[in-house]
Amino acid sequence: MTAPTELELRRYGHAQAAGIRGLLLDVHDEVYEGVDDPLAPRDVFAGFVDRWTGKQDFACVVAYDRTRPVGYAYGAPLSAATTWWEKVEPTLDAGFMAETGTRTFALSELMIRTPWRGTGASRLIHDELLRGRPEERVTLLVHEEHPKVRALYESWGYEPVGGTRPFAGAPVLCAMVLIR
Repeated sequence: MTAPTELELRRYGHAQAAGIRGLLLDVHDEVYEGVDDPLAPRDVFAGFVDRWTGKQDFACVVAYDRTRPVGYAYGAPLSAATTWWEKVEPTLDAGFMAETGTRTFALSELMIRTPWRGTGASRLIHDELLRGRPEERVTLLVHEEHPKVRALYESWGYEPVGGTRPFAGAPVLCAMVLIR
């Protein structure tokens, strides 16, 4: 497929979130079609999209191949009142868990449509999302059942810090951190 250098990367924030909501859901539906995951149904994922896009510091990058969306990544900084680290096991020390609202960027989603997987598009989108961000570290959660995805993030410098089930009905996820 198209080389990642030929992709157009567009940035979006909270103010543009309503305009890209359908695109985010449609790409998600394609990527998760036929996947048996309690978080995969469109209505469930829509709740996550709405929660993240509702944050004032929401940041998103969508890659396009001409007019076709290739994939996207989005997230927001963790607030000082976050509960992100509370259910991570083993328990992390208080200094690690301390958040200021500007210390850690949480990468909530990164997904690439099938035709562009293996082209480097995911790394290109990831790096563009983080380019110029002031946070000292980035965190994400990856399904324990997806060792290839975890290995990809590790190859980018992320390190696992523990397992978590952040809310009822969630699968076990691996919390990872990238120190910048």
